[in-house]
Amino acid sequence: MDFVNYIGPGLAVGLAWIWVAIGQWILAKRSMEVIWKTPSDATFYLTVTILGIALVESAVIYGLVVAFQLLGAEGIGLFSSIAAGLAIGLTGLGAGWWEGMLIAWALSAMNRNPSIKWKIMTFMVLFVALVEVTAIYGLIIAFKIIGEGTENIVHVWAGLAIGLAGVGVAIWRWYLSEKALKVMGQNPRMISFFLTVSILWVALVESAAIYALIVAFQILSIEGLSAFASIGAGLAIGLTGLGAGIWEWLLVKGAMDSINRSPESKWKIMAFMVLFVALIEVVAIYGLIIAFKVLG
Repeated sequence: MDFVNYIGPGLAVGLAWIWVAIGQWILAKRSMEVIWKTPSDATFYLTVTILGIALVESAVIYGLVVAFQLLGAEGIGLFSSIAAGLAIGLTGLGAGWWEGMLIAWALSAMNRNPSIKWKIMTFMVLFVALVEVTAIYGLIIAFKIIGEGTENIVHVWAGLAIGLAGVGVAIWRWYLSEKALKVMGQNPRMISFFLTVSILWVALVESAAIYALIVAFQILSIEGLSAFASIGAGLAIGLTGLGAGIWEWLLVKGAMDSINRSPESKWKIMAFMVLFVALIEVVAIYGLIIAFKVLG
């Protein structure tokens, strides 16, 4: 491996570590605040904090694994090395930072409602696992690029396609999880319902990352694909997925607030929410269609 190709391993572990460190700092800071407010539950909050730091740490471990794989790879060039680094570095960025923020919010929710702290902890782990999925997508694409063992500039756009989508999806999942934990703390009687809404929306927003994963695989599998075609396909799915994620999150956030204020109308609000989310989701599907057309 030429020395300039060390940029890829640096991106893989560097991007992920910066934001994992920030996420862990936010988590540790919030932990000390709630321990100071409720010293009688210090052991419980310390346990949650250690668990949270271990969960957040996984993002940089993925980056470390990819960095070692790149350093030991034969025949991989500069562009492909950078592509693998971006794929795991960007998705690790999204996962590390937002998982830390999510767990910090969970600690606040537990502190406000200690009677349901075990339920909140269970939901916290579930939400963290859902955010973690995007980093796993980045890991898959990074391994795919390394496995080809060749130099190709189109690899960069495959890495960016999944990396940008992973950052966006992780951000919107975190915002949803923060809102879900907040309304659960305000209205403990409706915990199960808000959990159902959260899981439904996570499944819907997941589609943007899956579309990007599919397009990234297509970019990597087509022989002789031009750089401009890979750019067009990556931008088509990346930008439409980002836009759909933003507006779906705002819609679901408004729906949760409405349900929290008017529980008697929860099923009507949920029905309208699913309808409107489906209409917004069409935009991401348009991006997928155009990406396939470009690649074809």
